[in-house]
Amino acid sequence: MRHVDLKILLATIFANKAGQDVSARLFRAHKKAAGMAAANRKSHSDRNGPNKWKPVKDLATAVLGNKCWYTEVELVGAPLGVDHYRPVCDYWWLAYDPENYRIACDWANSPKHNSLYGCAGGKGDNFPLLAPRLRAKGKKKLRVEKPIILDPCVPTDCELLAFQVDGRPVLNPKFNGDAIARDRVEQSKILLNLDHPEFNSKREQLCNDISTDVRTYEALPANSPERVDIKNRLAARLGPKAPYSVAARLYLSLRRDLDWVQTILDNA
Repeated sequence: MRHVDLKILLATIFANKAGQDVSARLFRAHKKAAGMAAANRKSHSDRNGPNKWKPVKDLATAVLGNKCWYTEVELVGAPLGVDHYRPVCDYWWLAYDPENYRIACDWANSPKHNSLYGCAGGKGDNFPLLAPRLRAKGKKKLRVEKPIILDPCVPTDCELLAFQVDGRPVLNPKFNGDAIARDRVEQSKILLNLDHPEFNSKREQLCNDISTDVRTYEALPANSPERVDIKNRLAARLGPKAPYSVAARLYLSLRRDLDWVQTILDNA
């Protein structure tokens, strides 16, 4: 899970005329929802909302690539969606608020079976809190909430997650003594499908590919042009649009004892 600075992203995508038009449509939709009877809001947003928030997804993916913010899977030929981090069923007043939007794959956003746990993974309308009775009733009260699901737009949440060489997500060892952090990671592994076998397999293969590249580089002559290709390939795997870029950084960091590897990590 790579941190997405949402304030900077929204300022970027809403800076031009097209973005301002999208923002204005969201504002008008929120005002309309606020004037409705409470019983009608959810069904109305289900019918009309996607047309309002899809342009935000299109603008965001143009900047960050066609990649899920939760799992970091890159989808080619398959759709990403807008996930409401806080679900509309409990937070109607955030339905048209782009600060509540996260670009997500279907595995993370919709309940999907996960064979590792024998249950459905994917958040759907789940939004558990560490203190359930403190669920906010308005935007100004969000600061009192303590969500369990890791948020890619909160840098300290992203720091909680690490990956083993077999691709499986784990609590970052730096937080081994933090029981709350462990609980949040364990629940997020299921609720976001972070521990899905397909993702684990892709991360494991990434680890193997990086290890092979490092070994090949070390075996080549110092003046070999192939060394340049390897360094460029490794650096690209750490980029913001690259799939599983956080795992790639962790795997490459295993060889930071090599000066040239440390240089790639420092410059990425």
